[in-house]
Amino acid sequence: MKYSFASLQENIITRKFGGTTGPVGVANPYVSGQFFIWFEVLPDNLMAYLVEPSHNTGFTEIGQVKNVLSAACLSVTPPGGTLNSIEFTGLGGIKWNYPGNIEYATSVSVKFLEFSKTPILHIFHSWIKMIRDYRTGISEMLKDDDDGTGYTKSTFGGTMYYWTTAPDGINVEYYACYDGVFPTKDPQDLYSGDVETVGRLDVEQEFKFDYMWHEPWVKAKCVEFAKKFTTARDTVNTNYNYI
Repeated sequence: MKYSFASLQENIITRKFGGTTGPVGVANPYVSGQFFIWFEVLPDNLMAYLVEPSHNTGFTEIGQVKNVLSAACLSVTPPGGTLNSIEFTGLGGIKWNYPGNIEYATSVSVKFLEFSKTPILHIFHSWIKMIRDYRTGISEMLKDDDDGTGYTKSTFGGTMYYWTTAPDGINVEYYACYDGVFPTKDPQDLYSGDVETVGRLDVEQEFKFDYMWHEPWVKAKCVEFAKKFTTARDTVNTNYNYI
């Protein structure tokens, strides 16, 4: 990994980076498609809404919800940043620029594959209902709380890690941590019916967040998660307790 792009300087003209040998190493391209997510933190109160008998999802503890969200993930669209500039005008209308402020989007989009018994729907419907009950438009998280501490970001927000890897699924390349995440949509509108349409259902969810981290400690955590995920590669059909 240290010399993964070392030979780029040797191929400025041709921009062909193949082969197996080189004076300072071989330049390997970034190959997408190997990526993972893990919700390290989900709201504790979420299970109180998910265990309603009518849901029939089989969830009994929050770890199962984390596993389902990770396993059902089909795609992730992380946010980017823009360095805004300040434009100045000189004599005769000539212009020049200077950095002003940095601005990052505050949402990450994740697509999930839905399954029979609609576990993805129930997870997000329950999460949204916990924050704002569709029947009343208010939150029930305060009903047994006298001091107002029941309704805080720590009680309805979560923490999600996202990382991509080399084709081996182990060596982490891109990594990010999103803290304070919560879904923005109860996706019931996706469960439509049409006699001419028979197919799978993908649920795309936009999560808002407060902080996005891309630091060495995030990579260390993602490396830890990647190792735990890959230890189960030989038993992927029988062992679901990855974390």
